[in-house]
Amino acid sequence: MTPFPIFFPGSLVPRLPEFLAYFLLGIGGIGVFFDFLAYLGGRKLLSRAGSREETRWPSVLMIKPVKGLDEGARENFLSFVRQDYPDYRILFVVGDGTDPVVDLLRELQKDYPEKVRFKVILEHSGTNRKMNNVNRAFEGERGDLVLLNDSDIRVDPNYLKAIVRPIQEDSSVGMVTCLQRGTHVGGWSSRLASLMLNTEAIPQALVAYRLFPIDFAFGPTMLLRRDVLEKAGGFSVLTDILADDYHLGQRVVAAGYRIHLSSYIVDARIGDESLPDLWRHEIRWARTYRNCRPVGYAFSILTRPFVFLLASGIFSILSGHGALAGLSLLLYLVHFTLLTAISDRMLDRPLDGVDLCLFPVREILSLLLYAGSFGSRIVWRGHVYKLMPDGTLRALDPSPFAPDPASGRESS
Repeated sequence: MTPFPIFFPGSLVPRLPEFLAYFLLGIGGIGVFFDFLAYLGGRKLLSRAGSREETRWPSVLMIKPVKGLDEGARENFLSFVRQDYPDYRILFVVGDGTDPVVDLLRELQKDYPEKVRFKVILEHSGTNRKMNNVNRAFEGERGDLVLLNDSDIRVDPNYLKAIVRPIQEDSSVGMVTCLQRGTHVGGWSSRLASLMLNTEAIPQALVAYRLFPIDFAFGPTMLLRRDVLEKAGGFSVLTDILADDYHLGQRVVAAGYRIHLSSYIVDARIGDESLPDLWRHEIRWARTYRNCRPVGYAFSILTRPFVFLLASGIFSILSGHGALAGLSLLLYLVHFTLLTAISDRMLDRPLDGVDLCLFPVREILSLLLYAGSFGSRIVWRGHVYKLMPDGTLRALDPSPFAPDPASGRESS
């Protein structure tokens, strides 16, 4: 009598490893197909013809929330100050007057008074501290276009013209957003984080771009028409939501406008951090993605062929099918080649020998993050939250916010 008399007749049990090998090879092949779609998406994004030069450029208010001194903070900020654009202002927003970044902002404001201002927001009410600060700092500010972008990115002088042009040329475009590539400026942890952006996050975004209209934004760049921002509910509706970029993009689309994914790619310069810190911020990203698109995230495991092809190879060897094991290896090499081609040819971030050695480590780490993403507790900028099913945040810190001062806000 066989151990599996109902499900696996005796004649089939010895062939079970072979069946599993074929099945897992097929699942891995789906992942490689998604890699190919990402490559096609990248070609589509970067092959768009250049647009004509505008004779009139609208004024831009750039809002940049900051906390702490990121890697290369001064050069990051200066890259925005030195834009080849006629009419723009940068408003830095800080949530703590004792933050070490304040000294740098005072220096920049002194050196570039016509371009740079900063505000220290002391009244913390929304659980999304960043959007709470942005919402309060935005009050009373002017600008035809409103640009919200991250503090840890670096751009060249053509950035503003590149992202403003699409919104000027097409009235149906309500928002322009950009991908960000990783540039490691440290050791192994810096490289792992950069590999995540260049060989995982960007390829997944390119698959979405290749298959569907973009209905969400990326935090590194969110450029909006002022009237579109108002129709989308403004920044005030985002002060308790974690994925402000995703939800703001959704609101723009719901208001009847399109989101344009720019071919301009901003540069995130990534320094070293400890393994626990790397895990904390990447698990936050994973849980945020799962919260926004739970079904899509669940099936995103199909875009990670590493584990399936590895298991297929093992079962192929166990069943004595060396050719099948070779096919699993070949598919993995195709997967590897497509992702490295995206990083090299499309992102201008070729992988060196150390990156190539870390590539399988990155794949294993991403699988562990996927397994750990089915939770709701996150740590963000040193504060602990519970991510609710509707995307809002519940603070778990004993004293999540400082007491409100009478003035509510301090401008410097």
